[in-house]
Amino acid sequence: MGARWLLSVAAMLGAACTPAQAAVERPPQFVVMAFDNCTELDRWQELVDFAAGMNRDGDRVHFTFFLSGVNLLADASRALYAGPRQRRGYSPINFGGPADDVRRRVEYLNALNASGHEIASHAVGHFHGGAWSAAEWAREFQAFDEILDWVGPNNRLPADVKLRFDHRRVVGFRAPYLGAGSGLFPALKAHGFRYDASRISPAAAWPDKVDSLWRFNLVPLRISGSGRGTLSMDYNFFVAQSRAANDPRRRALYSEQMLATYLDYFRANYTGSRAPLHIGHHFFAYQGGVYNEALKAFARTVCGLPEVRCTTYERLADFMDGLSAETLAAYRNGDFPRAERPALSVADATR
Repeated sequence: MGARWLLSVAAMLGAACTPAQAAVERPPQFVVMAFDNCTELDRWQELVDFAAGMNRDGDRVHFTFFLSGVNLLADASRALYAGPRQRRGYSPINFGGPADDVRRRVEYLNALNASGHEIASHAVGHFHGGAWSAAEWAREFQAFDEILDWVGPNNRLPADVKLRFDHRRVVGFRAPYLGAGSGLFPALKAHGFRYDASRISPAAAWPDKVDSLWRFNLVPLRISGSGRGTLSMDYNFFVAQSRAANDPRRRALYSEQMLATYLDYFRANYTGSRAPLHIGHHFFAYQGGVYNEALKAFARTVCGLPEVRCTTYERLADFMDGLSAETLAAYRNGDFPRAERPALSVADATR
């Protein structure tokens, strides 16, 4: 009697979790890993090598790089840029260093673009533009375009040093500090961007398209093994875990917590709403680089699993644009068969 009762309860729970009649096939599980600022040359090389290794036997992972325009202006050329409401030649983050460092970034950008990764915009000078007008944002976008298109002459580099794509290739944007005020979105639309990644939304929510722009937002997460909350971005882990202080004694713990949190986020969406995962990191090595290692362990674990697409925001926008209104509504409502829970663990991911 007890066994039959347990089976009956299990059947009812299963029915509650799975639609009685699925409206559409189960969507892919998109995982988008994007990087902000993109300054340090050793980090460029690290990610080029990592992606090449992951894709050696297939098409497993591609990244989005939100490039800060100052990375393509050598220190000697800094006077070419003046941000809105700022003095000429100033940025809160470093300019591009020697001209040869700019040349090497150009080589990385060309190689990554040719390999299917995405180059997107993080504006030029890394200012908080929450109070900027649409006209000021338009000026910043124009400056970004000119920096990309004239990177060789701007830095007095040889004629053959140039990007193998122009500014029209850049279709996505994330605001520095997520400083997305009311002036930003009209300027994004007028400039021809396809998506913005500057806001926050629930982890299980499918993206919205607002006034012709897809909103691909970071999400709030609960840090595994703690009671603290954070956003799905490395700097926010750094603040939540250690109040933005380096703590070598606890780095292994912080890395394990990040990896476990990302795996929890993946499992919940993979078996639930199938909403895309949004993860943001920086080139800077917070906590001695342990967050970078946690992200790579996460990518090695989930990228390549059945129905998983670790890809760029541009390709996610392509997918979203190809959906009918009825199919997207079915995704939002969960009217599709659920996937089984994947067997994932921190121990397996770090072997």
